[in-house]
Amino acid sequence: MKKIFFILAVLATLMAGIIFADYDSSAQKQDAALAKRLYAKKGLNAEQKAIIAKEWKTFRSESELKIKDHEIRINRLNAKMGKQGVMSDAFYKKKIAYLEPQIKYMKERLENYDKAPSNWEEFKYGFGHEMDEIENALNDLTADNKK
Repeated sequence: MKKIFFILAVLATLMAGIIFADYDSSAQKQDAALAKRLYAKKGLNAEQKAIIAKEWKTFRSESELKIKDHEIRINRLNAKMGKQGVMSDAFYKKKIAYLEPQIKYMKERLENYDKAPSNWEEFKYGFGHEMDEIENALNDLTADNKK
């Protein structure tokens, strides 16, 4: 009887050792997954750097053209302001005073990204979104002028 309990205890210990030897905690699994992603990302960076550089050049030139277009539109609005009534002058001044610094900020942001690149996808999305907001604001200002 003692032999059977002794054999069962040894077998239970061996089985527990075998089962838990390959066990990784969730933190260890996350660390391993992060390491795999970093190594995979390093391998992709060499291939994607050329693609991102080419994409950056076209994105920058298109963005610079949009910024110049926005500046021209604001200058035209400033020129038209004196010709309209007093109420619209205050409205235009307020909107233009809001848009001019935003356009300058976008221009600086474009130049700063070129000096110290960061996450390209986040920059492209955020910059494009803000440029769209400026464009919509300008379209709202000039919508009445087109009629």
